[in-house]
Amino acid sequence: MHVIHDFFLLIWNERLQQPAVFDETLMDALMRFAVRDQDAFCDHLTIVLMLTPQNLSSVASLEPTQTVFTTLFSNLPTQKTCMYAQKHALECLVRLGNLSLVVSIEERLERLRKEGIISYDALRSLSSVLALIEEKKVETLPFEIKSALGGKNYYQNALNLLQTAISNLHNVVENDTFHERLNQTHERLTKGDFSIGVTGVMNAGKSTMLNALLGEEVLGTSVVPETANLTLIRYAQKPYAIVHFWNRKEWQRIEEGATRLKSLEAFVHESKMHFGTQFESFITPQGLSQTIRTDQLAQFTSAKHSDKKCNLVKSVELYTDLNFLKEGVVIVDTPGLDDPVVQREEITVSYLSECDLMIHLMNAAQAATQKDVDFIIDALLYRNVAQLLVVITRIDAVREDELEEVITYTKQSIEARLREQNKASRLDDVIARIVFLPMAGKLALLHKLGRGEEALALGYDQQKTGILALEAYLEEVLFGEKSHKARLIVSSNRKELESIVESALSAFAQEKRLLNVSQEEVAAAYEEHQAQKGRIASFLEQIKQTLNESRNDMQLYFTTLQKFALQRLETLQGVLKRRIYDDVSYETMKNKRLPKEERIASMIETAMKDGMVDLIRDYRYEFEKKTHGMFEYMNAKYGEFQHESSAVTLDARSFCEEHLSTLSVFKNNAALMQGIESAMHRHAKSDLSRFSQECDLVLDEEFAQIKEMIEAKLVPMNAALLQAFIAQCEAPAHTLEMRFVQEGELLEKAMHRIQDQGFRREVRLDEIGEKERVLLCVRDELRTIMEAQ
Repeated sequence: MHVIHDFFLLIWNERLQQPAVFDETLMDALMRFAVRDQDAFCDHLTIVLMLTPQNLSSVASLEPTQTVFTTLFSNLPTQKTCMYAQKHALECLVRLGNLSLVVSIEERLERLRKEGIISYDALRSLSSVLALIEEKKVETLPFEIKSALGGKNYYQNALNLLQTAISNLHNVVENDTFHERLNQTHERLTKGDFSIGVTGVMNAGKSTMLNALLGEEVLGTSVVPETANLTLIRYAQKPYAIVHFWNRKEWQRIEEGATRLKSLEAFVHESKMHFGTQFESFITPQGLSQTIRTDQLAQFTSAKHSDKKCNLVKSVELYTDLNFLKEGVVIVDTPGLDDPVVQREEITVSYLSECDLMIHLMNAAQAATQKDVDFIIDALLYRNVAQLLVVITRIDAVREDELEEVITYTKQSIEARLREQNKASRLDDVIARIVFLPMAGKLALLHKLGRGEEALALGYDQQKTGILALEAYLEEVLFGEKSHKARLIVSSNRKELESIVESALSAFAQEKRLLNVSQEEVAAAYEEHQAQKGRIASFLEQIKQTLNESRNDMQLYFTTLQKFALQRLETLQGVLKRRIYDDVSYETMKNKRLPKEERIASMIETAMKDGMVDLIRDYRYEFEKKTHGMFEYMNAKYGEFQHESSAVTLDARSFCEEHLSTLSVFKNNAALMQGIESAMHRHAKSDLSRFSQECDLVLDEEFAQIKEMIEAKLVPMNAALLQAFIAQCEAPAHTLEMRFVQEGELLEKAMHRIQDQGFRREVRLDEIGEKERVLLCVRDELRTIMEAQ
């Protein structure tokens, strides 16, 4: 403290108030700056300490002075900010207790005196103050290694280990790039979402089950009664909601569908009549989104509300502070499968295709309707759903033996439907991926709301309601060791932390080697590194040119792929037309009757779904084949520098699995079926040629919409694929460049230390040894996660 006191008395002729108060955040930043770059630190502090009442007005306006003050102290130099900066600069030097820094600053001050920037008296006063700074006898204290808290499941346990590893690594790594990568890893871990899709026909009990799961009456109450829209439920500390309306193009599609579907026609007519001139204020070209309070949601989502705004709402995001959602769980609550607005079903299926878990609800008293069975088959055969949880609701309304009959009947209905679709061979596979779970939703909710005695009076404890079994199933599937997504998140972030550990160990090993060799050997290594610069720069430029060529090649290929997809659609349209026409003409000419509508509907449904699956599969195959060739080429390029780039391997299959696994296209076929059936009833018996023409018109219109949907999906997806492809290809080059820069910094630091009389080699070696100990402990912890996987 006497150093700072004497400084202000000698330089400013002012007594500093006792005791001095310091901004510890600023002090930490200054101390880190001194460790990171000693030369720049001494330059900056020399400028700060040289300011006196005599030269302040002239020196403060210079660009270097202003840069130093705005960089370190976020202020321009005035008398007040100058004294504030000098106080913290001197305190930093006192705390560091490193006389080599003091000597470096004094040398710089002497040069400034010779150039006439500061006076001899000012230099003498500054030197006398700096001479009071005492050298600290540094003892390397052991770093504390934090231990991770245990978690209630595999994912939470792994997450705690990873976050603790990040904290421990922040304490020992010294490179800014490492700190940035650690921050990015932390951010990725906090943003991991796990989504649950919930489906079922109207009145299947979705809202009741979700309320029981969430532990509060959030859905189907005054907050969100009679939900008619897709609702995404997410966590937020302060509850609110965002309502998304249809845009003009989407509404146009609804109106076009209404020309064939009676249920949709009534819906469109009601909406237009109700809103009149206000209609255009909700249905806008870009699509209106409105943030509202949760107690206002009934006006936008209730099918029974007089406002009828739910007709114009496409989807809703509901943010609430419920504990169940805290772990990053997102619930996709869907409108009933029997929703008359087919476009809403298409959006629902699009969301569901990306869910990590799907739950389908069936009312025990009305189980296995055709809608239920079709959805189950569709999800397991066409939607990449690995396992489907079927919750049989309202079991308190049936006997136990009847419950078994419901499950048996559902399996029989699935088998019958598969036989109709000529897919009986898939029965065992489909049944094996269904998990049945009975539940009494209302009674489970009573237990969660603290009214368990009412459920107990009816003979249902919490276990018997099924809610505990449901919670255990969700925790295991989402967060257990067999959860694909949990393992993927843990694995990718564990590998990133292991990479940081290995890079930091390598940097410390190189620094130790440089600390144990002669001045001549350091100089030789530095010269060799400098000589490598041109070779590295040339290689990186080659990679850059190759990546630009690859980017252009891939952009052209995406155009080809898009044409390929559209050609496959044209082929599908032709095949479907031929099947319909052949079947109708055979029945009318041979049997003098029209084929059953159910047969035509099944033919259309099966052909469209199989056709879409084939299209996506072939699109992915063609893309994987292309990326395989390009990755092989990049691997060969990097092979020239394999020892520097740590055996780079770019794998096309894993890349496609990561970026294309959830790709799907769904189009409701109700309007297509209605159009074909209408044409069949009007013309098939009297004029097959006219029937053929009508079929073409209906198919052209429907497939034009499908093409539009596919293009809308492929354009942003292809852009994202291209970005991911380039990022993956240039990552090894970036690593190589960063490693080379870091090696140069180590060599420059070693050269500087050779000239630095005050550098304490043994202290630094002890510090490195301690940091290596922490890094090795973190590496061992990360390996326990790998063994658990």
